[in-house]
Amino acid sequence: MIMDYCEQEILEEMVQVHIGLQFEDEPDSLYVAQLAVGDDGYVTEWKLFFNGFDCKYTFRPDEIEALIHYASEHGIVIQALKSS
Repeated sequence: MIMDYCEQEILEEMVQVHIGLQFEDEPDSLYVAQLAVGDDGYVTEWKLFFNGFDCKYTFRPDEIEALIHYASEHGIVIQALKSS
């Protein structure tokens, strides 16, 4: 994954992190990872959007780690979903 921006916003008292990205095998397609973050800093929902549509994508563990690392480089500290 190639990530090019990261922003955080609060919508209806819920923190969301948006990370713009491209997959290396699709260099002409721009995606947005949208992460819903709880008060404890854990991501409660991971979504991937293309042109505003939910891709119903399941992030792999290495992709989740890369997204968390990229967000931290931009001053946003989040953690993967808690294990049940």
